[in-house]
Amino acid sequence: MKTTSFKTAIALFSLLGLMGKLEAQKKNDFNNPGLTHYFNEDHSRYISFSGYAELWARYTQLNPGSLVNNEAKSDLSDLSLRRVRVKMTYKPTEKLMFVLQGGTTNVNVNAKGSNYFDLLDAYAEYAFNDKIALGAGRSTWRGLSRFTTGPLNTLLYDLPAYATSNAGTTDYTVRELSAYIKGQLGRFDYRLVVADPYTMATSDPKLNVASFSKNSPGKDFSGYFRYAFLDKENISTPFNAGTYVGKKNVLSLGAGFDYIHNALWHLDSGKNTVNDDMKSFAVDLFYDAPLNKEKGTSISAYGMAMHNDYGPNYIRYVGTNNPATSVDVTQASLNGAGNAMPVIGTGNTYYVQLGGTLPYLDKEKKNLQLQPAVGMQLSDLKGLHDNAVIYDAGISLLMNGMSSRITFDAQNRPVYTNDPSNNAVVSDRKWQFVLKYRIDFN
Repeated sequence: MKTTSFKTAIALFSLLGLMGKLEAQKKNDFNNPGLTHYFNEDHSRYISFSGYAELWARYTQLNPGSLVNNEAKSDLSDLSLRRVRVKMTYKPTEKLMFVLQGGTTNVNVNAKGSNYFDLLDAYAEYAFNDKIALGAGRSTWRGLSRFTTGPLNTLLYDLPAYATSNAGTTDYTVRELSAYIKGQLGRFDYRLVVADPYTMATSDPKLNVASFSKNSPGKDFSGYFRYAFLDKENISTPFNAGTYVGKKNVLSLGAGFDYIHNALWHLDSGKNTVNDDMKSFAVDLFYDAPLNKEKGTSISAYGMAMHNDYGPNYIRYVGTNNPATSVDVTQASLNGAGNAMPVIGTGNTYYVQLGGTLPYLDKEKKNLQLQPAVGMQLSDLKGLHDNAVIYDAGISLLMNGMSSRITFDAQNRPVYTNDPSNNAVVSDRKWQFVLKYRIDFN
């Protein structure tokens, strides 16, 4: 581990050395030269460096029976690194691009000694023209919905709970080894992806409850298609913006799918093993527009409807950046340890969020803005008697646009237990409060 850390440190210092030699080009949100070196006058060939870090200070009401280092806890305050990313984009020709990204995720009290600076993305892309480009490697290129690929300028403190619900099950930190085709035809853009899903399952099939199979699944086929009614959106990276803070005027309608053959299994009433396909479909609508450019005010809204079929009664409980180390099964709810909650399952999930920027606090420099936002996820799942409803309300202080910001978020989640009839019902609700600081460099 010491050798790994030493090599990582050398790589980072080398990266910083390269950055110091980059030419002064386009300014970033800090009014500093961008970390891009162009190889030709028309800027079609370049190498660039970017990344970000997210620090969380959090207070969490833990689920029943939660243990932290074998000590029973009903609540917890902690500091954690939610994400750290360092990325290089190299474009040696007008048509060829190579992306390399490393980082670490969820360094908290639960995993403070087990996180490494990992290779996350390594993929190449060849663009024939704007209408068609081909790429392959390990990346977050995938379909289904707007936020399936991960975070970029999120309106709230983090992604919606459903967005990366298969993380760690069929992928590694939302990444798969895949090949993709993408393009933009006028106001229409598309992506189609075929990937080799990871196999993380360790449990045997259960009676009438689907779970991910230990057997080798089929290919992961996904796609996302979008029509831009107003400004077109950039498709040079896999990520879609959660907000443009009024810099663009966007109204986009999207639809997508995700399919894996024999991804799950269960036992039928005759104790026979039955394989289940994973089938997901989604439609979403995104709107982001300036209200008053001089004052800096804007509005951002998003709505999504998704149908998921994982097999009978499948539910996944996930705790984002979970601080708990284990759970006392004699006291546990269906949620499990820490801040886990039902994020996806067989059934329908709906999500809405609304927010925007208020007038500049520093009117002279057109800087410092407050950005309030709210969000709600409602899931009607076959394995739950009561609907799962998750609420978020937050406010951000944008200090250098979206490149340096503090966000406070209050989240309320349901806790499930079985009633006397063995139905999964909401028996309690818990709060989580997060103060996040994020800084970007580019």
